[in-house]
Amino acid sequence: MQFQVPQFIETEDKIVGPMTLKQFVYMGAAAGIDFLLFFALETWLWFIFAFIITALGVGLAFIKINGRPLVSVILSALKFYWSPQTFVWQQDHKDPNFKKREIPLSAEPKKSSFSIQGLISGLALKNKWQKVQTGEAQKQEKSAGGPVRSPHQLTQQLSQKIKDRYQIFEKMTGDRQAARRVDYR
Repeated sequence: MQFQVPQFIETEDKIVGPMTLKQFVYMGAAAGIDFLLFFALETWLWFIFAFIITALGVGLAFIKINGRPLVSVILSALKFYWSPQTFVWQQDHKDPNFKKREIPLSAEPKKSSFSIQGLISGLALKNKWQKVQTGEAQKQEKSAGGPVRSPHQLTQQLSQKIKDRYQIFEKMTGDRQAARRVDYR
């Protein structure tokens, strides 16, 4: 006994001419709003609003970005900007000699208060990280006669000195930024 297996189940059916039902609703809504505004506005003002609303209706109906409809892209963008951001940092390399050390987090400062200590520790972190990236920290230690440390050791030493724990993460654009680590336990 043979069974027919449906194919192309992800494509929407063309219901109204070459348009799907969603596309027809977007175009019909834009046309309906344009029709109502024709009687409510002056002619020159109606042309401006009709052009904007029609362009929005055509965009919502037919434009796709990376295979996603414009509506879902707009909703995703609004959700992204509306919700709080969470950065998760994971170590790139697996070093067998590397041991994790837990650094206790200090008490959470009030969000509404401005602290000079937080500002100074943030500037110290930025300063130290720039020195690690440019290699100035190793040059200073060589000239002082101290032990030469790797950038990894310098960042560990820095994280021990600062009460709040920061992580350096790299964005997809290549920019590096320090973010405060929060452990939810």
